[in-house]
This record gives sequence, structure tokens and C-alpha cells, in this order.
Amino acid sequence: MKYLIFIFLLLSVVAHAADKTKFKEIVVYKLDNKQLYPINTYFTRGVTTVMFPGQIEGIAAGNVAMNTVKHNVNGSPSCDFLMSFQPGNYYFSIRALKTQSSGTINIVYGRKTYIIKLQENEAKAMSTVTFSDKYGEGGEDSERNFTAPSIAVLKGLLDKAKSFDVLKDKYPAAVAQVNVCDDKCISEYGYYVVTVVKSWRFDNYNSLVFMIELKNITKKTLVYTPEKTAFSILGERLYPSLIDASGVMPPGSTTVAFFVISSTADGRKNKFAANNEWKVLINAIPKDGGVK
Repeated sequence: MKYLIFIFLLLSVVAHAADKTKFKEIVVYKLDNKQLYPINTYFTRGVTTVMFPGQIEGIAAGNVAMNTVKHNVNGSPSCDFLMSFQPGNYYFSIRALKTQSSGTINIVYGRKTYIIKLQENEAKAMSTVTFSDKYGEGGEDSERNFTAPSIAVLKGLLDKAKSFDVLKDKYPAAVAQVNVCDDKCISEYGYYVVTVVKSWRFDNYNSLVFMIELKNITKKTLVYTPEKTAFSILGERLYPSLIDASGVMPPGSTTVAFFVISSTADGRKNKFAANNEWKVLINAIPKDGGVK
């Protein structure tokens, strides 16, 4: 009998321990504006960082302080939550100001509204919550009905690439599925040299971001059309869906440009890796005539 009691107690302890580990500190939600998304927040031990694929267009929240906390006469916070957010960002951080507090915030993204239900829960708080339009909770990619990412999403990927090192250090979950290559791929054109300095592949969006340097070795201003720039590999040309480039190379200068590629020229999924031997096809000509 004592043996059976011991077994029962042991199983109870194991079950209790398993129940405590059911929650996840790092959570991925698939974007669906018909759902409510629960988020458990910290009270004293940290903050919860919530990330969207691209720029957040607007936030509406009740009982939530934005960036600064105001207090009542008795010294207590006037709101239940504190949010840190800067317009134009694709993420925000939030924490509870009171125990057992709850609330709701509406996020406007991609011209749709997503509702988040907040709940203070120090024991089961979520450290990072990532919203994705390609992945669900299980993180599995669907090959069906492929649609290229929206411009808002591509802008978010470009921002992530530009701040990749900071994100990797502070929010590693946000870039966990990003492959980076810093092998230099050089394309020489006589009057100028184009170098792929770094490339990032965002697997969950089948997209590549390229950072290139354009070196003008002449004493003339060279101009090019960013939209006609192509990246060639294995005889196939990939054209950018989003561009951050001036189209101008001042005399004797080295300028930087960014290009985002999300699909092939015929609309298929971009499955090319970041670490290919990329050839940058770009046609730069003198702005005012001949070159010296």
C-alpha cells in the first residue's frame, strides 16, 4: 500500500512539473484578424516584446500608458500596463504595472486590425511574441497558394536586415530563421565595381535582402536605374520587389544600396540561398557624357 501511495505521489509531482512547463516564453502566432491573441505579460521580472512582419500602422489601447507612466495622488500607476513604442517600428514592448491586471490592445497592420488580450502572469509570462503571415504556432511553412509578401512585409524584412546584429543580440527569436552570408561577390564593369557585401535570406518569407556597394572609379557622376538591376545565378535573373537605392554614383565614391527579392521573374517561390555566387547586373552611364 505504501508503495502505491509513493507511486501516486511521484506521478502527481511529475504531472505538476509538466503542467508548469506547458507555457512558452517564445511564442509565434499566425496572423488572423478573426482571432483574439492572448499574451501573458511580466510584472517585475522583465518585458514582453511583440513583433510584427512589417511596420505597425497604428495602436489603440485602453488603460495602457504609452512610453511614460503617470501616477495617481496615492502614488499608484494610473494605468495597468506600460507600452514602449515608436511610430514606424514593427515591434513594441509591454509589461504590467499592477498584479492580476488585464486589458486589450488593437494593432492596425496591413490595413487590418488584430486584437491582443493582455494578462499579467509573472509565472507564465511570454518574453517574445512574433506575429507571422507565413507561420503558425508549429512554425511549419505551407507550400500551397504561394503569395509574395506585401510591400509592408518587405519593408519590415529590410529593416530587420539593416538592424540584424542588434536584433540577434537582444531579440534572437526575431531572426532565428534568417541565414546570413557575408561572402563578397564582385562584379566589375570597367568604370565601376559592384560588390555584394552581405545578404540575408528570410526563410519564412522566401525572400532575400542584398546590401551592395557601388564604387565609381571615374571623375564623372554615374547614374543607373535601380528598378532594372538584376541578380543573376545559374542563368536565372531575379529582380527586386523593394529597393533602397539612389540611382546615382558620385565621382570617386562608394555608395551603398539595398535590394529585396521575394520571387522569381515568373512568380515562383524564391528558393535561392544567400551564399550563392551572385552576379549583379547593373548598367551605369555617365550623367553628362563621356567618362575620364
